[in-house]
Amino acid sequence: MRRTLIAAGAVGLLLAATACGGSATGASGGDDTLTIGIGVPAMPWNLAEAGSGPEAQYYQPVFDTLIRLSPEAEPTPNVATSWSYDESRTKLTLELRSGLTFTDGLPVDAEAVRANLMHTKSGTKTAATDLRAVSGVDVIDPDTAVVNLAAPDPALTTALGGVAGMLASPASLTAASGPVGSGPYALDRGATTDGQQYTYTRNPGYWNSSAFPFNKIVIKYISDATARTNALLAGQLDTSPLTAQRAQAAKDRGINVIDYDAGQIQGLFIWDRGGTVVPALGDPKVRQALNFAFDRAAISKTADLGYSAPTTQPFNTKSVAFDEALNSRYLYDPAKARQLLAEAGYPNGFEVTVPDFAGKYAEAQAAMVQSLTDIGITVHLDNMPSDQIFTAILAGKYPMSFFRLEATTPWRTIQLQMQEGSTWNPFRYHDPVLDRMVQEIQFAPDADTSPRYRELNNYVVDQAWNVPWTSVQNLYGISDKVSVTPQAFSLYPPIYQIQTATH
Repeated sequence: MRRTLIAAGAVGLLLAATACGGSATGASGGDDTLTIGIGVPAMPWNLAEAGSGPEAQYYQPVFDTLIRLSPEAEPTPNVATSWSYDESRTKLTLELRSGLTFTDGLPVDAEAVRANLMHTKSGTKTAATDLRAVSGVDVIDPDTAVVNLAAPDPALTTALGGVAGMLASPASLTAASGPVGSGPYALDRGATTDGQQYTYTRNPGYWNSSAFPFNKIVIKYISDATARTNALLAGQLDTSPLTAQRAQAAKDRGINVIDYDAGQIQGLFIWDRGGTVVPALGDPKVRQALNFAFDRAAISKTADLGYSAPTTQPFNTKSVAFDEALNSRYLYDPAKARQLLAEAGYPNGFEVTVPDFAGKYAEAQAAMVQSLTDIGITVHLDNMPSDQIFTAILAGKYPMSFFRLEATTPWRTIQLQMQEGSTWNPFRYHDPVLDRMVQEIQFAPDADTSPRYRELNNYVVDQAWNVPWTSVQNLYGISDKVSVTPQAFSLYPPIYQIQTATH
C-alpha cells in the first residue's frame, strides 16, 4: 500500500496572475525585461556537471523542474502533478503532466525523465550528489515513471524541485550546442556573451506562462560586489545579492533590501579531517582547538555587520537537528586552544596554506588569519582567480579554508558534506560512527527522526568536523519595479518568485 505524499490539484503559486496585469519595465532592457545581477559564474549547461547553489538562476529560465518548491521549500506540483512512495520508501512514483514538449519538439514524458535523472546522476557536482540514492527509473507509461532507490532518501522530493529535477531535451543532454529545455524561456545565443551576460526570451509553448510576467530575462555576471551594487543603484539591474558592507548604502539610495535566513553557514571548513596533507588536522583535539580560537560574536558584529547569528553547528537554526545548547560548546578561549594544541603535540602550532578569499570576504578572512595566528598557526594565503577557488577546493588542493556552505534540510546537509562521497568532502574522509548514525536516520521506521538528527549533530560538533562561526542572513536588493518572495534555504530567489511590483 502506497503512502501518498501529494495529489494533483490546484497549482496555486504556479498559476498566480501577474501582479500588475500588464508589462513591467526592466532595468536597461526595455519593457517586459527582468535584469538580474549575480555574483557567481555560470556552470556548464550539461546538468551532470551542474551545481545546485546560487548558479541555479542560470538554469531556471530554460529547464523546468519535476517538482516546484514553495517559498517554504515545500514540494508542490509542476511537471509532476503527483507523487507517492511505496512502504519501503525505495520506489517513488511520479505522475506527469500530459502534452508538454521541449523547445526542439520532443515530448516531456517518462522516457525523458529517465534519461535526465540517470544522466544528471552520472556527474560529479552537487546536482549529481542529490541523486546518489537513485538506482534506476522504470517507465510505466508516457505519463508515469517510477524512481528506484538503493536506499531511502529523505530529501529526494525536495531535490527534484531544484537542479537535480531539471529536465533537458533527451537529444541535448550534454548541451554541446547550448541548453534545450521545456522551461518558460529559451537561451538567446545571439544576445548572450558567455561569462558575462545571458539573455533568455519567452518560450511561447510553455504550459504555465502566466507565472512568468517578463518576456525577456537578462542575467549579468558581475563578480565584484561594489560594481554589482553600483549597477543596481544606477538602475541597470532589477535584482542583485548584496554584501553586508553594501546593504546600508543601497538602503540609503532607496533600494529595497530584504534579509532572510537562507540556511548558509560561514566559517573555517576543515577539508582534510584525516590529516592527509596536514597531519595535525587528523587529531580531534587540534580541530577542537581551532573551534576555541574564534570569537564568533565579534565576527558577526564586524565581518557580518550583525546580519548573522553565532553558531558552532553545521545545521541551520530552523533545522530539526539544531540544538541551541551546542552553541555554548566552544566559547571563545584562545588559551584553551593553545592548551589543546600542546596536548596534541603541536605546542608551536603548524603551517597551513589556504585560498585567498580577500576579494569577496576581506573582513571574514582577516578574522580567520588573525585568530589562527593568535594561537600559533601560520597561515599562507594562496592567491588565485576567484572563479577557480571552488574547483581547487573540490580537487583537494587545500586542507582547510574559509567558506560559506548551504545548510538546507538536515538530510541534504549530510549529503553535501558528511558522507564519503559527498561533494564537499573532497578528501573523502569517513567516520564509521557517523556512518552508523546516518544509516539509522535513513532507515528509521519512526516518522520523527529529530532525536537522531540531534544526536548526529552533537557528535559532529564534538568531533569538530568544521569550525562554524555564524549562520549568515542573506541580503538581496530589488528595484521598485519588481517584487521578490524569498525562498527558504536559497541564496538567490528562484525566477518564479520574482514578479512585477504591486501598484
